[in-house]
Amino acid sequence: MLPVHPRRDEVIDKLRQRFLSASHLGLLQPGDKLPSARDIARELHVDRRVVFAAYRMLEREGVVELRQRSSIYFAPAAAAGADNGTGDARDARQAEWVVDALLAGVMRGTPALALGDTLHRAVGTLRLRVACLECNDDQIDALCAELRADYGLDACGVEIDPLRDDTARLAGDEGAEPPAALRRADLLVTTPFHASEVKVIGERLGKPWLVAVPRADVFSELARRLADGPAYAVVADPRFAYKLGLIFRPTAGARNFRALVAERDDVGQIPAGAPVYVTRLAHERLGGAPGLGRRIPDAPVFSTASARELLAFIVRANLAAQTVRAGV
Repeated sequence: MLPVHPRRDEVIDKLRQRFLSASHLGLLQPGDKLPSARDIARELHVDRRVVFAAYRMLEREGVVELRQRSSIYFAPAAAAGADNGTGDARDARQAEWVVDALLAGVMRGTPALALGDTLHRAVGTLRLRVACLECNDDQIDALCAELRADYGLDACGVEIDPLRDDTARLAGDEGAEPPAALRRADLLVTTPFHASEVKVIGERLGKPWLVAVPRADVFSELARRLADGPAYAVVADPRFAYKLGLIFRPTAGARNFRALVAERDDVGQIPAGAPVYVTRLAHERLGGAPGLGRRIPDAPVFSTASARELLAFIVRANLAAQTVRAGV
């Protein structure tokens, strides 16, 4: 009996999930070569043309990049961040980048003592507003908290599911009023899972948008622990628990992954020595989450590449505002 051939949309979904999960786990880096359409076709038992069409669609979403001779690569935007570093090594790196920044300023005619004021104007002239679009409370909370604390932005969350269900609002058709947070936003931010949808929203509303590719630190560490036995994630939103299940599904220890929802599931069942990741929002709802196994340290949401894109947007917007105010 011949195998059932998945439709193109099913192939797209399968490949998108595979690549994004690998990115979250730190298994794919920007520019990594992906399996050929022929190899995927053989694996999924579908026509090679179906796979190539799926790759073309993923290229439009920014997940992959097709180059000459049909070579396929993971898109540079889907990068995992660099390691944090601690102690003396971190201090040394901090001193190094400060020196680099001061030297770059001096070489461009900005005295070292004036660089601080220059940088402040480059990021603090405007109070920029950001709408964070995601499908669950945990990721919305994490995005908004980091944008406020690290970048000084006025961030608010927007649920993407209602926009997906309301085609007119998603497309921004005439007569359909988008949410106020989207109308007021200077920038839209989302994660790779919703990049294609937010791209549509941004284009229809004439607003810039950015994909916050997450650092792989937490996910790769949790995946590593899964090989040794049960590892846990405590979240606030059941939808994020489901998404984490998808992310870890391709890993060898996926059967050891346990996702618990704060204020719904009994987090007391987590063994004292078990590794556990607790989201910021779940930690807050549990009143500090005391005694939850060996907690895996949290990491910044934005990868190095994503943070660079965000800072570039902030600086460009602030410098443009200074030019307007100066009447140049």
